[in-house]
Amino acid sequence: MSVQMPTAGTLPRLGSSQRIALPQWTTQAWGAIGIATLFIGITCWWLTQDRSIPVYDAGRHLSFAFYVFEYLRSGDIGRALTRSYPYPPLTYLVGDLGILFGGINVAPPIIAENLVFVPLLTLGCYRVGRIAFGRTAGFLAVVFALGSPLITAQFHVFMTDAPETAMVAVSLWAVLATDGFCRVATSAGAGVAVGLGLLIKEPFAFFIVGPVAVTAIRGGPKAWRGLIAFTVVALVIAMPWYLYELTRLSSLSVAAISEAGTSQPTGIAPPRFSAENLEWYFWNIVNSQLYLPLFAFSAVGWVWMMVGFVRRRPVTRFALELAIGTFVAWLAITETFVRDTRYSMPLLVYLAVFGVGWISRLPRTKMVVAAVTLTLACIANVAATSVGLGRPLRLSLPEANAGLMQRPGQLTIYSNEGFWVAGPKWDGDMLATLKALRHNGIRTVAVAWATQYDQQFSQPGLFALTQIVGLKTILGDHVLVEGAALGAYVPAQRLTNQDAVLENYVIQPGNPPPCVQLDNGTGVWIRLGDPDVPHPRFYCPSREPRFYG
Repeated sequence: MSVQMPTAGTLPRLGSSQRIALPQWTTQAWGAIGIATLFIGITCWWLTQDRSIPVYDAGRHLSFAFYVFEYLRSGDIGRALTRSYPYPPLTYLVGDLGILFGGINVAPPIIAENLVFVPLLTLGCYRVGRIAFGRTAGFLAVVFALGSPLITAQFHVFMTDAPETAMVAVSLWAVLATDGFCRVATSAGAGVAVGLGLLIKEPFAFFIVGPVAVTAIRGGPKAWRGLIAFTVVALVIAMPWYLYELTRLSSLSVAAISEAGTSQPTGIAPPRFSAENLEWYFWNIVNSQLYLPLFAFSAVGWVWMMVGFVRRRPVTRFALELAIGTFVAWLAITETFVRDTRYSMPLLVYLAVFGVGWISRLPRTKMVVAAVTLTLACIANVAATSVGLGRPLRLSLPEANAGLMQRPGQLTIYSNEGFWVAGPKWDGDMLATLKALRHNGIRTVAVAWATQYDQQFSQPGLFALTQIVGLKTILGDHVLVEGAALGAYVPAQRLTNQDAVLENYVIQPGNPPPCVQLDNGTGVWIRLGDPDVPHPRFYCPSREPRFYG
């Protein structure tokens, strides 16, 4: 018996949908993926252009990531998981994936953070928006979130707040998807998300406890199995670190809930029940996190949602979770002692979802107009924060105080200033100068006490750069031991020609030229050895002759 083999002509022709096995996602879902991809691409471009010194905590977090990587490489797992206190270790472990492939440098941990947490933020915002208000709202929630100026700036540096925001988004979606904790497997998955979120930053719980409580109450007696699965999984993931750090975390929490205004400058932590305290994060959200156009979308959505409660016709079945989650999170961060522009960032998930939910309920023409207006505002924010286009545009109300961090009394419409970073800066390429010092035999770098706390010439940022180059660091007259000035006293006269002292001042006419000129108009001068000797000379590894002045 003969068997005839099939030929190409006798085989059935496959349709395009069969030949290209793409997931059957909606147009809105693909749009959200495209926006996230573009956002990551902008961050990667920004990193290729920026040469500035990492600012304050951005430098400190980079240093933590470098330390954790070194401990992991040496096999000291326990030290790697605890070295980043007061912050849990997850963000640094993600950053170390980038270091593993890209080496110890500024960009690799930031790119790794983007590759992991930007998709999670996108997924969470899209899913929460979709189950609350539909697919269009899910897409617009992603546009809103990734188009906010603060999230754009924070994904350009290595910090914990943007990852915390991403995990709040995913956790909120997972909790809402449990159907009142009646789905046990989904509840366990929500426990995974919350447990990982707790390993990014301790205040993470502030932003998820409200929806968890409402969801548990909504589920009623049938929720107990799912609630147990959720709680057990979350505790198994997060509790070991919290138990290990319990003593130090206790002292930290006591300081955080102490009466505000006792030792902080006015406007940073006002008295607890003062008007200044209650409105602190309002001004912060308007002037730093969203700017006025996006805030207006959120304000309309919040009023719309509240009116729905008054009329006893909630705008979505999850309206109570969104409202309680927003209020509890705001109350928690308002009544804690420590303040910072970044600490309200995880509210972005709520602000985005109810800020676009009302758009999805408009007639088609009005919905298109509102969606286009929202998109244009987001494009402007990303362009301003990533490229530095234009100038700030603000409205000043009576008794405005632009000198305080949150700018009370001002309404920011547009700004190219960003928070810590905006458009890329060359800044004299301090990293290249440090590499040149290392190449020319310098082994230790000291930062003059008088200049080490300047924002652009930040000590933590310089320390992170010295780690990249392989230089040891002396701050003032103390040896730096793993990021803290705890070492032995080092008199200036003991410094040798292998020790470089960095000084940062305003450039004055008639003075010797600086080795490095920063974008803020100041310069960096370098001395070798004891800077107090009579007639000290300046040194620059990239200048000929190297000694001058």
